[in-house]
Amino acid sequence: MPLLERKDSVTIARGIISKSKATETEVVIDSAIDRFVRYAEHGPTQDADRGHALVRVRVRNKTPEGYREATASCGSLEPAAYKAALERAQELALVAPPNPRLAPLGGAVMVPMVLRDRATIDQTFEAKARWIKLATEACAKHGLFPAGLAQTTGISRAIVNSCGREVLSYQTRAAFSLTATGKNGEGWAEAIARTIGALPIEATVQRAIDKALAAQDPEPIEPGEYTVVLEPAAVASLLLFTGYEGFGAREYEEQTSFLCGRLGQQVFPPSVTIHDDYRHPAWASLPFDGEGTARTQVVLVENGVPKRVVTDRNHAAHSGGESTGHALLQPSSHGPMPQNLVLLPGKQSRAELVAGVERGLLVTQLHYVNLMDPRELLLTGITRNGTYRIENGKLGRAVRNLRFTDSLVRTLGTLSGISNEQVVCGALFDGECVVPALRLSLRFTSTTEF
Repeated sequence: MPLLERKDSVTIARGIISKSKATETEVVIDSAIDRFVRYAEHGPTQDADRGHALVRVRVRNKTPEGYREATASCGSLEPAAYKAALERAQELALVAPPNPRLAPLGGAVMVPMVLRDRATIDQTFEAKARWIKLATEACAKHGLFPAGLAQTTGISRAIVNSCGREVLSYQTRAAFSLTATGKNGEGWAEAIARTIGALPIEATVQRAIDKALAAQDPEPIEPGEYTVVLEPAAVASLLLFTGYEGFGAREYEEQTSFLCGRLGQQVFPPSVTIHDDYRHPAWASLPFDGEGTARTQVVLVENGVPKRVVTDRNHAAHSGGESTGHALLQPSSHGPMPQNLVLLPGKQSRAELVAGVERGLLVTQLHYVNLMDPRELLLTGITRNGTYRIENGKLGRAVRNLRFTDSLVRTLGTLSGISNEQVVCGALFDGECVVPALRLSLRFTSTTEF
């Protein structure tokens, strides 16, 4: 199915709202096209070309004790399906407990509509197969076994409510990854961009192969504290936790955020500046949040000093401020969170970061990172897909993977270098951010046999 046009989404949403008996009604209509190809040694192994639509209906009945709210959804654009979703939501709202913290739905707003990138949305299997052929042939030349994913996605989202809010926009994503495996070691690389034209396919393939060749026969290593150069994918796995559990108003109010007692203080080196920027040219996103509020660009950390948290309509109403446009789709128990984190670059190349290490490690990626203590952002995870010694400023042999356990607050405080290149990277728990490579200290608590 094609992505829905504005007139189609708004017409459906208005029709649902006109039939609602609730005090307030909100309709969110998502449509998506997802095309991906998985591949291995002999080429494509799975091809999918999927389109779907989802209609979410949220209704509220106002009472003296607060709004009674409920939501229902359907995966069809058939009138009978979304009519049934409205009826379910209305029935559930009658028995829902009142919530005095809910603010009224927002009224009319003006937001820009991001245009679709047709080349990305319409890219064919044949085009992805050319990427894959490049990867498999390059791996074959070096006796490596390839595996990876080529994917293009396009989405449209419309949010319409009974208070006059009507917003719609589009977003596209393109990605290509390669894991190249040898007899005893592997290398990985991934490229993510808003459009297929921005994907450096050849460079991504070469990076994975170079890492795989250097990763063979990794040697044992003792755990301990090392100076490390974290490549952007590893940085993203850490930085995203500041969004999940730190920069939101809910965590700050509940005193679980690492920002508690640190706002306005010099927590990190002056070289650390973090923005939430939905308009970043490398990774532009929807211009409105899950409540249909216009997103704003927010300086979260400036020259090492945490400045503020992000808000949604509910938290802004109770704090007396304005929403920064960082709500998730409602209802949500999580609260607002930044979804477009950008760590500003420095002035050194990645090679210069490595050259500044007397004895340490280069880490390609961190795997399955988990949170242990939100107040200190204590995290633990394992290195993956290429970890290498650095001796006297030069890359050495690959080492076996290690488990790290460290506070992100502490380790960012040891920062001694930031690369001048930013890359769009994701992580296991979903989401992407724009990050450079970093040189800092990281504590490793155990080793592995692989």
